[in-house]
Amino acid sequence: MIAIYRWILRLTKKEHVLVTNYQRSHPHFLLYIGLDAVLSFALVFVGIQIANSHSSVSHKLVEAGAATISAEQLSNLVKNEHIDAFWLGPMPEDEYTINHEISGIADVFYLPKVSDQSSGNLYVYEVKTYENKGIWDAHTHSLLSSANTSTIRINKDLSIKINRASMKGEIATLANKSEIVAIAYPTAQTLDTMIKNAERITSIQ
Repeated sequence: MIAIYRWILRLTKKEHVLVTNYQRSHPHFLLYIGLDAVLSFALVFVGIQIANSHSSVSHKLVEAGAATISAEQLSNLVKNEHIDAFWLGPMPEDEYTINHEISGIADVFYLPKVSDQSSGNLYVYEVKTYENKGIWDAHTHSLLSSANTSTIRINKDLSIKINRASMKGEIATLANKSEIVAIAYPTAQTLDTMIKNAERITSIQ
């Protein structure tokens, strides 16, 4: 730190004589050491705060899906990057974001174009596609954290498992499909809403 300080002062040709003659024997030696320690600690502290702030913001961005795209952009992205992803179809009042950083998992968020400040909800739906049962089994699933779960067969091609304790999510299994689709909601839903949404599940084309 002191070396940098001295270099800057040399550039301006205003270097103080105390800095020029800086030696261990100098009476201000301990003062310089103390100032250097304080400045170093301050820089480290600021750096940590910035890093923590960035981490917190990053988490919120992922959760809220700040980098929103249109339904057409989402479709193009899935096609271009060969992502195996399901959703509930386009909704004119919403925008979307997708997270596919984990291999075999595609996480699509439906986001309101106009934020509902009164409810505080960050998203409308979260539709997460697991490429196969092996990937599904390798992860912990909070939607099924309660023993109070039920399996409902909607038709010959579709069944869902719900957590009746919370009614905030459903797991859909589609006939002749290896994928497992999980739908999460920010608030409790009726069974009728869950069934209707399950019937809308389709792959993103």
